[in-house]
Amino acid sequence: MSPKNIKINKKIKDALDNKKSVVALESTLISHGLPYPENIKVAKESIKAVEESGSVAATIGIINGEIIIGLNENEIELLATSKNVEKVSLHNIAISLFHKHNAATTVATTINIASKIGIKFFATGGIGGVHLGSENNSDISADLTELSRNRMFIISSGAKSILDLEKTYEKLETNGIPRVSYNSDYMPGFWYDETIYTVDQNFKNIDDIANYLKVVEKTNHNSSVLIFNKVPKKNSIEKDLVENWINQSIEKAKKNIIRGKDLTPFLISEINKLSKNKTLEANTALIINNALLAGKISKKFNS
Repeated sequence: MSPKNIKINKKIKDALDNKKSVVALESTLISHGLPYPENIKVAKESIKAVEESGSVAATIGIINGEIIIGLNENEIELLATSKNVEKVSLHNIAISLFHKHNAATTVATTINIASKIGIKFFATGGIGGVHLGSENNSDISADLTELSRNRMFIISSGAKSILDLEKTYEKLETNGIPRVSYNSDYMPGFWYDETIYTVDQNFKNIDDIANYLKVVEKTNHNSSVLIFNKVPKKNSIEKDLVENWINQSIEKAKKNIIRGKDLTPFLISEINKLSKNKTLEANTALIINNALLAGKISKKFNS
């Protein structure tokens, strides 16, 4: 990624130059992950949560073919309301830059960009992973590849519930990605609080997480570290309900021949309808909650 294509907000540049805490935020949730106006609300609330913790928020996106580190309110509004916003991962970002498109960065792309300019922390809702049925089509998110080759400290509520969580869990270990958590012995299930898959370490407080991450830095560990933060208790949904909604939505996707990059937003939308907005409420709550935790850990790490 050439620095010529990157515009860094002055507040963020000053924070990086002075080695202050900065947390990257993705923009795909703004343009593709959440409906309007929840997308704008969550984007703004996530920034607010990071900044209330004493860190600096850096929402990353692409405006007119230029990578922006620290989208302003007008740029967030543009990505939230425009109908022609591209969803870019590593395979198509250069095409978007070439055509001077407006585009939203996925988890993989945000990690790639943020790590190149020295941002160490990233908060998101849920990472991508191994898709259901991957044994037939090898559908595995680029998120896992970027996690394995960029050292970032990533706070999420696990992999999205619509994925094959068991295979994703195992793939993380295969790729050498530490799976630690804040106040839980298990990897979260995104919309529900816990899966059956145990984490490598359950940290009870933010000081311990920050000190652990300092050890990671000293070892020159090359992959990212996943810090799991389960969905807030009041927004957690029963696992059986989530799995039933997923199965119904997958069957509908098959009937309508929906696949590839269109599948995830379709499933999330369908599941939200079936849940009567419960999954949307869980999604918004966990995204903001993760931003807050990321801000706190980043602040402590840099203190």
